[in-house]
Amino acid sequence: MSVSAARIRVAAAILGGVAVLGIAGCAQPVTGTSAPAATQAPAPTSQATSTVVPPATVTVTPPATVTVAAPPKPQTPCQRLYAQGYSYAAAYSAWADAGYPLNWDADKDGLPCEQSYGEQN
Repeated sequence: MSVSAARIRVAAAILGGVAVLGIAGCAQPVTGTSAPAATQAPAPTSQATSTVVPPATVTVTPPATVTVAAPPKPQTPCQRLYAQGYSYAAAYSAWADAGYPLNWDADKDGLPCEQSYGEQN
């Protein structure tokens, strides 16, 4: 018997008892008739099934190796002149035009750009 059928029987039994007693019969003792006993409905026995899906396996691939070149080192004026193909005479003239800066003459012997152009003595 299902739960709803049991509820209908209980409701019918209650209504039947009211009909037997009548409206004024609530104060009068009931004699001879008794309402059928309410039966307890069995607990539902449905089994819930659930499916547990395992989490997906995620594979993380490292990015490809990237080679980063170091930024070029700053060049001295002598290195720039040498890289651009100027002669030593042009470099000496540029040194004189720049006001004979000391940073062009590494060994302080009065001859600039010897590290780029070699010994000029």
